[in-house]
Amino acid sequence: MVRGLWEFLKEAVAEIVGEALLGVLACLLLGGLLLLALWGWSVSPLLTGGGAGLFALFTGYGVWEAFRAPARRRTGRLAAAAVCTSGYVLVFAYYASGCSC
Repeated sequence: MVRGLWEFLKEAVAEIVGEALLGVLACLLLGGLLLLALWGWSVSPLLTGGGAGLFALFTGYGVWEAFRAPARRRTGRLAAAAVCTSGYVLVFAYYASGCSC
């Protein structure tokens, strides 16, 4: 009985610490991306806007590849990279939305 309770408490604390760590990392990454965007905008607004637009198109392509009807052919590396990038962006957006910095 006590051993089961101890295991439950260890798992709950580990989960809470893990969630807090992911939230802090998301806030730090969000701050770094904002600083990078501000620096890029001060150096070259056209290049920064173009890069952001290309990244948005790439992640949109990843979402489209993830949810389109399966084809009879093998998925290419670019499509796989776009799907992974889109998944990462969605997870990052979830954790960064809870950032209260």
